[in-house]
Amino acid sequence: MSCRFTTGAFGLAEGDRRHVKLPRSGVVRTHESTRKLARHVARGTARIRSATVTHQGGRWFCSFSVEIERHDPAPARPDSVIGVDLGIKSLAVLSTGEVIANPKHLEIQRQLRRRQRQASRRHGPDRRTRRAPSQR
Repeated sequence: MSCRFTTGAFGLAEGDRRHVKLPRSGVVRTHESTRKLARHVARGTARIRSATVTHQGGRWFCSFSVEIERHDPAPARPDSVIGVDLGIKSLAVLSTGEVIANPKHLEIQRQLRRRQRQASRRHGPDRRTRRAPSQR
């Protein structure tokens, strides 16, 4: 059960961050604040394209499809370029001479495997069966 509104009076309620306005339903309170979306709409950097109302698990959900205008910052130095050489002995070598080492997770896995085997050979004291702890 769902319904999508693309025309009509829908959007955020005026002056309130906890209510949305839907056609035919009127103003409906939301569980979450719509503060961030309201700020974008007020600044003019966002436009609400559609609202979808769905019923799932005994609850009603309202989701907005929003078109946001983004201005990514320009790179500080667009002429500077770094070459990267991917290798086997090291993960990467940059053209600046910096060497990035391989991740250490393989070495940690070896240690963990050895310690897991060591722990599995041990057994602790058991009160129920009066078993003594191992001497390992």
